[in-house]
Amino acid sequence: MTAFFLVWAPLDMALRGAAASLLLFHLANIMVSRLPLQHRWRLVGFVTSVLAYLLCSWPDFASFNALLRLPLLALCLMSAPLLWLALRAVFEDDLRASPWAVAAVAALVALAIVLGGMAMSGVGGLISGIGHKMVLIGFAAASVWAVLKDWRSDLVPQRRLLRSWVTASLGAYVLLVLCVELVYMPSRAPAWLELVNLGGIVGLTGVLAVICARHPLELWMGPPVAKLVELPARHADSALPASAELPLTPAPVALDRKAAISARLNKAMVGKRAYAQEGLSLAQLAEQIDATPVQLREVINQALGYRNFNDFLHHYRIDEAAQRLLVQDLPILSIALDVGYASIGPFNRAFKQIKRVTPSEFRAQKP
Repeated sequence: MTAFFLVWAPLDMALRGAAASLLLFHLANIMVSRLPLQHRWRLVGFVTSVLAYLLCSWPDFASFNALLRLPLLALCLMSAPLLWLALRAVFEDDLRASPWAVAAVAALVALAIVLGGMAMSGVGGLISGIGHKMVLIGFAAASVWAVLKDWRSDLVPQRRLLRSWVTASLGAYVLLVLCVELVYMPSRAPAWLELVNLGGIVGLTGVLAVICARHPLELWMGPPVAKLVELPARHADSALPASAELPLTPAPVALDRKAAISARLNKAMVGKRAYAQEGLSLAQLAEQIDATPVQLREVINQALGYRNFNDFLHHYRIDEAAQRLLVQDLPILSIALDVGYASIGPFNRAFKQIKRVTPSEFRAQKP
C-alpha cells in the first residue's frame, strides 16, 4: 500500500491530468470548428465519455455525491457506442439512418448501461459483466468496420491517412482493452493495467492533437473543396446520355497533367459511359484513362469536389436513369442494371438520396 501511494498514485494523477488536458483541447477544437452540428455532437459525446471514464476509474470516485456519480457512470458505460457514432461522423459522408436502426442502437446502448451498472453493483454476477463486455466488443467491432468499409472509395487524402492510423491503433486498442477486462473479470484488474490504459489514452489523444494541429477537422468532415459539377441539361426526348462532353470545373491550379487527365476522364464518363460498367472501381477507371489511381483520385476530389468515388459514379448513373425514367417504359430494374447497378436496392437508395424521391415517384411525375 505504501508503494502505491509513493509511486503509483502520483503517476496515476499525472496521467489522468495529461489525458484530461488533451481531451479538453479536443473539445475546444471541435466546438470552434465549422463542422455541421450533427458531426460536432457525436465527437463531443465520445470525448466527454472518455473524460467521464477518467473520473469513474479514479480510486476516490466512490466519495463523489451519488447524484454526480450516476450520470458519470452512464456516460462512461456509453463510451464504445459513442466511439462508433464519432467514427461514423469522421469517415461517412452520409449519416442518415432509418428509425429502425436508431431504435436498435438505442436499445443496445440501454442494454450496455443496464448490464454495466449491474456488473459494477454486483447484481447478476459474472453473467451481467460478460454480457456488458460482449455488447461493448460488438460496438468496438462496428467502429472498426465504420473505418474500413469505404476505404477504397474515399477520395480525401487526409482522411485516407487517418483511416490507416485509426485502424491500426484506436480500433485495435479498444478491442484489446475490452478483451483484457473480460479476462480479469470478475476479479479487479491490477493497478499496473490501469496505468497502461491511462498511458494509452494519453498517447492516442496526443497523436490526435498533433494531427488536428496540422490538418483542420474540416478537411475530413467538412463540405467538398469545390462546387460539385452539374451535368448539362438534356432534351426530354433523349433516351440516352448526352453526347456533348461534360464541362469540368477547373482545379485551383491549372496544371497540364491534371487538365489532360480531366479531359480523358470526361471522355470516358460521358462519351463512353464508363460509369455503366457494373462494379467499376477507381483503379479500373484509372487504367482506362491512362492515369494512376492517385492522379485520378486527386482530379475527382480537388477539381470536381467529390469526397467519395461512389458518389461520383452515382452522379452520372442517376442522371441517366432519371432521364430514361421520363422517356422510356422499361422496368425500373432494367434501367438500374443498364446504368451500372447490380441490383435494385442500391439503385433505389442512391436515387432517393440524390433526387429526394423514389424512382417510382419520379416516374409518376412524368407529364
